[in-house]
Amino acid sequence: MDTTFLPEYLELLVKNWLSWNQSQQYAVELAEILVEKNVDKIKNMFDGRLSFGTAGLRGAMSPGFKRMNDLVVIQSAQGLLYYMLSVFGDSLKTSGIIIGYDGRYNSRRFAELTSQVFLKHSVKVYLMNEVCPTPFVAFGIKLYKCCGGIMVTASHNPKEDNGYKVFWENGAQIISPIDKNIEKSITEHLEPEDVWNTEDIYSNNLLVNPLIDLQKHYNCYVDKMLFPNLDKKNTNTVFTYTPMHGVGYNYIKNVFENAKFNPVVVVEQQKDPNPEFPTVPFPNPEEGKSALKLAIETAENNCSRIILANDPDADRLAVAEHPIGSNDWKIFTGNELGALLGWWVIHTYKKIHGKTNPKLVVLSSTVSSAILKSMAKIEGIKFEETLTGFKWMGNRADQLSAEGYNVIYAFEESIGYMCSSEVLDKDGISAAVKISELAIYLEKENRTLSSALEFIYKQYGWHLSVNSYFICNDSLMIKKIFESIRQNNNQPNNYPKSILGGRYSIKSVRDMTTGYDSSTIDHKPVLSVSKSSQMITFHFDNGLIATLRTSGTEPKIKYYAELCSEPENSSDVNKLKSVLDEMVEGIIEEFLKPQENSLIFRNN
Repeated sequence: MDTTFLPEYLELLVKNWLSWNQSQQYAVELAEILVEKNVDKIKNMFDGRLSFGTAGLRGAMSPGFKRMNDLVVIQSAQGLLYYMLSVFGDSLKTSGIIIGYDGRYNSRRFAELTSQVFLKHSVKVYLMNEVCPTPFVAFGIKLYKCCGGIMVTASHNPKEDNGYKVFWENGAQIISPIDKNIEKSITEHLEPEDVWNTEDIYSNNLLVNPLIDLQKHYNCYVDKMLFPNLDKKNTNTVFTYTPMHGVGYNYIKNVFENAKFNPVVVVEQQKDPNPEFPTVPFPNPEEGKSALKLAIETAENNCSRIILANDPDADRLAVAEHPIGSNDWKIFTGNELGALLGWWVIHTYKKIHGKTNPKLVVLSSTVSSAILKSMAKIEGIKFEETLTGFKWMGNRADQLSAEGYNVIYAFEESIGYMCSSEVLDKDGISAAVKISELAIYLEKENRTLSSALEFIYKQYGWHLSVNSYFICNDSLMIKKIFESIRQNNNQPNNYPKSILGGRYSIKSVRDMTTGYDSSTIDHKPVLSVSKSSQMITFHFDNGLIATLRTSGTEPKIKYYAELCSEPENSSDVNKLKSVLDEMVEGIIEEFLKPQENSLIFRNN
């Protein structure tokens, strides 16, 4: 292959990749790219490495050090192995690691290559023998007392992508400095060892398939979460389920049967894992009706009022309901579902134990609704806010448990829910069980999920939110947008003081990228700063909290806004909605300037 047209440094990178790579999978693709002599394209693929973002790697599958392929997976596994050996020593070999994978292209291959890397160094490996939900890895680490775990998944990303999510010995996703230490170790162990042939791994005595045993223990864990004495068979509620061409169906089927629920009605076209995701433009149930179209059709054909939807690796849950007397479906937002599940977990705890106590803890992330905070205040339990992402909530839950607290619930607005601290990550399987249990409980009281949500807001105050995003494929434009917010009138840390001509004043600003918070004495935020992503939060005088941030896995600028009322002012909901909509429109037009900056609005 001719590489002489490339700059010297880039030619060396391509030659290194070619000399180290023993897989023929992307040989033809790379040859065609080199024939095209597209230097920019080659630079994007080879110059640098995939970095550990949301607890691991994620990117398109193709040749290059900045893409997901066999060589990059081997290098990543080697770096992880050597770092874990430096931390755990020989106990890594006996305690081992657990590895799972989803149904995407190459997922099983990447899991097998990773297993081979660890087996070559006499490390015990618990490798699932078929696709599994991401939360099973988090659960398995604690069950088998492993030193860590790996899940090969790109969650709800497009079909071209794959990923490599890493968990630590506590069962939570890795955070700094562990991620940076692993990155450093990867760069120190780039040359692949003799691990390309994975045919013999299944005859290795150090390889264990834990799936049947793990499923049994997971079912017991779910049983402990259930509200006792609720008749789940004697119900008219029919649940429609879609795994979105992912891994969830067999696991939902198993858990529902074990917990003595009636079987779900599955969306047949989306029942089995399919890496092409042929029936959905984006395999993400968060995308609303465009993603749930077939589920709605299936539900209506089966007299089903409630839809449960997992994303492809089954760690997220979306829910829709057809309220009695309504002509349309209500698709709950992540915040609304977070409120319902949070109320149900607290309510059932009180029913079982008679009361709450100050040692109970609920968590949510800084971009999620403040409804849990309001519940905790009234119910007399502890609430904590974390940075965005379950890696923060999982690790904080682990710390709180070590301090003697009982973390009973955590959620994030991006349809992620943790209904117990047995799994220190979002879990779409157990969350589906809990919301189904709530729906059956409500049915026996002639209520619905929608009416229960209204009851919650009347009891704890209305928490109205608007969350969405713009797509921006230009990273320089994203940086320019956020810098323009920080340098209003070309002066640093001169953030906007108001919107809509001064009608709504900004009380304080917190910038988690630069580490600035105007509300604190030293102007430093309480939460950890992350310079690798953009995130600015505005607190307005009227109580609105609005956050602008970038996604860790997709080319998006996300916005979150919430306006709350006190419980005694629950009748002002329409006024609240009007003010919220007006302010969100002002924030978008004045801060993001979508037309001027060529942003693409979310389409669903």
